[in-house]
Amino acid sequence: MPFLRTRNRSLIFAAAVALVLPAALLAAPERLHAGQWEFTTSHVDGEPDSVKVCVSAEEAASINGGTKTARAYAEKQVKAGCRINEYTVNGNLVTSSVSCGKSTVRTRFTYGGDTSEGDRVIQREGQPEIVIHVKARRLGPCPPGEAGKP
Repeated sequence: MPFLRTRNRSLIFAAAVALVLPAALLAAPERLHAGQWEFTTSHVDGEPDSVKVCVSAEEAASINGGTKTARAYAEKQVKAGCRINEYTVNGNLVTSSVSCGKSTVRTRFTYGGDTSEGDRVIQREGQPEIVIHVKARRLGPCPPGEAGKP
């Protein structure tokens, strides 16, 4: 009978893993946490620029959702006369392309919860591309009354 007990334990373990593993895969870490962020950009001229922005829970949730959720939020935020050509979420990588008149901005960012890094490529008709590298880090919670404000 020890064989049956060992076999039952193995079956119970396998069943437990089968139930827990999908839940663990679905509970992926958040790409972006809400709070105050510092974004540092490096321009073509080499001069870095830095700005602090409070990312609201709603904004963070849009990035943390799938492609459909993130694109829907981005479409609400895009300026009149602009359109989203592409928006894709693949793991921690988010890519997008937005056109406004004769300009197109392509982005490719990798998120790590409290950090983010990527490139924004601006193409204006008849001009060379401008590549802006962006590094960001979460500083902590937003100061009172600042959530969602740049």
